[in-house]
Amino acid sequence: MRRDDVRAGGARAARDSACHAAWAFARAYDGPALAPHADLLANALIATACFDREINCRRAASAAYQENVGRHGMFPHGIDVLTTADFNSVGPRINAFLVIAPQIAAYPEYGQNLIDHLVDLKVEHWDLAIRELAAKSLNKLTDKMPEYVATEILPKLVKKTESIDLNIRHGAILAVGEVIHALSQVRQPNGEKASELISGEVSSHVRELVSHLRHKQQFRGLGGVLMRQACCQCIASLSLAAAPYHSYHETLDDWLSLIEECLSHEVLVIREKAIEALPLVFEQYLRDDDVIYGDVTIKQKRAQLLEKYCHQLANTSVNGLPLRMGFSRAVGSLPKFVLHDHLELVIRSLIGCTKVTEQTMQWAEARRDAVLGLTDICQTMGVLGGVEQYLRDIVEALLDCLSEYTIVMCGDIGAWVREASMSGLVSICRQCAVEAPHLNSAGTVPRVMCGVAQQAVEKIDRTRAHAGRIFTALIYNDPVVTNIPNHEELKRIFPYEEVDIRCQKQDENKETTVSENLNVVHWLFPGHTMPRFVQLLKYPAYRYHIVKGLIMSAGDLTESLVKHTTESLFSFLNTLHEDKPMLQEFCDTVIQVFVDNLHVKRITGSPLFKFLDLLLSSGSISPILEDPDSTFAMNVFKYLQLELRVGKKFYQLLDSINVLCQLIQVGGVVSTNALGQLVIYLCYSHKYTRRCAAARLYEALTLYGDVCGVPAHNLDQVMSILADTDWEQDVTILRPIRNEICDLMEIKRPVLKQKAP
Repeated sequence: MRRDDVRAGGARAARDSACHAAWAFARAYDGPALAPHADLLANALIATACFDREINCRRAASAAYQENVGRHGMFPHGIDVLTTADFNSVGPRINAFLVIAPQIAAYPEYGQNLIDHLVDLKVEHWDLAIRELAAKSLNKLTDKMPEYVATEILPKLVKKTESIDLNIRHGAILAVGEVIHALSQVRQPNGEKASELISGEVSSHVRELVSHLRHKQQFRGLGGVLMRQACCQCIASLSLAAAPYHSYHETLDDWLSLIEECLSHEVLVIREKAIEALPLVFEQYLRDDDVIYGDVTIKQKRAQLLEKYCHQLANTSVNGLPLRMGFSRAVGSLPKFVLHDHLELVIRSLIGCTKVTEQTMQWAEARRDAVLGLTDICQTMGVLGGVEQYLRDIVEALLDCLSEYTIVMCGDIGAWVREASMSGLVSICRQCAVEAPHLNSAGTVPRVMCGVAQQAVEKIDRTRAHAGRIFTALIYNDPVVTNIPNHEELKRIFPYEEVDIRCQKQDENKETTVSENLNVVHWLFPGHTMPRFVQLLKYPAYRYHIVKGLIMSAGDLTESLVKHTTESLFSFLNTLHEDKPMLQEFCDTVIQVFVDNLHVKRITGSPLFKFLDLLLSSGSISPILEDPDSTFAMNVFKYLQLELRVGKKFYQLLDSINVLCQLIQVGGVVSTNALGQLVIYLCYSHKYTRRCAAARLYEALTLYGDVCGVPAHNLDQVMSILADTDWEQDVTILRPIRNEICDLMEIKRPVLKQKAP
C-alpha cells in the first residue's frame, strides 16, 4: 500500500490489489488469526483511504476497512471511523485529505500514523498536487499532536529542505510553512503558543532558508519555478504565524527581494504566490512606523518600497509586461496602513498603467491587472475617508477601459480588460451605494449602465454573459444604486425571479450553474439575452450603445449569434411599424454610429456593412425606406462612399457591394447612385470583385427590378447581359459591355480617371 513510484507503472494496481487482499483476509481468516496485525492493518488502510492519489485505491481501502470492521470489529473506533471515511466520502481527493483525515486523526490510535505517512511519503510525492495537498493536510493535523509535530516532525521536514531531489525539497518547504502556521494557532495547556516548542536551531534554519537556496543557485532553471512558488508560499505562512524574525532585517530583505523577483516572473502561478505573500509581510513585519529598519524607520522603508513598486508600473522594457502585471496586483493587495500615506502616487500610477500607448499596445493583460489593482484599492481603503477624492478619476479610467478592443493574432485580448473594468465598476457602484449614495451621480451611473449594456450584446459569449450578470446585479442591488436610467422599466424587462441574483452575489466571475427554475436567464446563450436587451432600444439613454453592440454581433461570423441577434432585433423593429418616430430614431442612431466610427476597421471594416445588408434586406425598416422625405438611405450611401475612400480591403469591398445592391430598392437618386457605383465594380481590377458585383446586381435586379428605376423594357436585356458575360475577361473587353449596361439602365457611364502627369 506504500508503493507509489512514478517510474513503476504498476504501483497503482499494486496498491489496489493490496487493498483487495486486505478485504479478502477479513473473509478468509478468523479474528484470533488477524488480531496481532489489526492495528497495523487498520492504520495502513486508513492512510490509504485518506491519502492515496487514486480514487479507486482510496475507495478500495475504505471497503477493506469496512469489511474488517463488519466481520471482526478489532479495529480501534471502527464504526466511528467507518462512518467518517465511507466509500463515498473518500472519493473527492480534497475532501479525503482536508476533511476526513483530520477527523480520523482526532483518535490517538491513528493520528501519529497519518502524520508520519504524510511526512514520509506524500510530502515528497512525485505529483505536485499531492505535495501541495499533503502540506495543507499537515496544517489540519498539527493541532491533534502539536508537541510531536514541533519536536519530531518539523526538524525532519527542515532536513528535507536540503535534499538534492527537487520534489522532496519542494514538498518540505511547503510543509514547513504550513506546520509553523498551524503551531502558531494552537495553545498549550499553559496558555503559550505551540510554536514556542520549536527549537532555536530549527527556527534559525527556517529563517535562513531563502538565503541558503539562493546561495546554492536553486532559484534558477526549471526547478527554480517550483522553488520560487514554495518559498513565496512559505513566507506567507511564516508571516501569518508571526514568526519571530522582526529584528532580522537581512532575512526580511531576502524575502522582499525574492517576492519582487517573483512579481516580475513570466509564470503566472509564481506571480500569484508572490502577490499573496507581499501584503502579509507588510502586515506582520513592516507595520510599526517608528521602529528602526537598517538606516531608516519602517515608515521610510515602506515609502521607499512603494516608490519602487510604482516606478515599475511605468516600465516599458522588454520585461515590462510581467513587471506591470505583477506589481499592479501587488500594489492593489497592500494593507490600508501602507496605502494611506501614498494613495495618490499609487492611484495615479495604476491609472497610468491602464492607458494604451504605442509601446504598450499589446499589453492588455497589464491593463487588466491595473484595473484589478484599482478595484482592490477601492475595496481596501473604502470610499469615505479613502478614495473619495480620486473616485472620479478611477471611474473615468475604468469607463475608458470599456473601450479597450486590442486585437492580436490570438483574438480580442481587450476583452480581458473590459471584463475586469465591468467588475470594477459594479464593485465601486455597490460600495458607493452603501457608504456614499450621492457619489452614484447622474453623470456616472448612466454611463456605467450603458457601457455594461453594450458589452451584454457584443459578440464574445464570455464577455456578454459577464456583462449580463453585472447589469442585472446593478438593477437589483441592495441598497439601491441611484440614478439608473429607466430603472423601473428595466425591472420589468429583467424580472427578479428570472435572473439568478444569488450567483451574482457569490462570485461575479464564475459562470452561473443551470438552475432548477427554467425561467432563469442563461447569460451565455444569445437566444436568452438578445430578446431582452433589444427592448432597451425604446429608451434613448441606452439606444446608441445597444445599437453599437448589436452591429458587432449581427456582423459577426458566428452563425448562431447572428441568427439570434437579427431575429431579436428585426422582431422588435417590426413592432415599431406603427411608431414611425421611434423607428426613425433607431435609423438615425445607426447613422450616428456609422459617422462616429468612420475608418474604425473594427466596426466599419466588415461588421457594419454586414449589419446594414441584413437590416436593409429584412423589411423591418420598410416604412423608413419607403418614406420619400427620409434621408436614411442617402446617408448610408454617403458614408459608405466616405469609408471606402480610405484603404479599400477586399472583404470590405465585397460587403459594400451587398449594401449597394440593397439600396437600389429605395428608388430615386439613391438607387441611381447605388447603380452607378455597382457598374464601376463591373470593371474593377480584381476578377473576383467583378464576378461578385455582376452576380449580386443580377440578384438585386431580380428582387427590386420594378422599383429600382431601370426602364422596364430594358430590364430583361440588362439581366441577360449580366448573366451571359464572362466577367473574368480582360477589363478592356468588359468596358464596352459595362457601358452598354449603363446606357440600358439610363445612368451615366463611369469615366476613367486620368493619372496626374
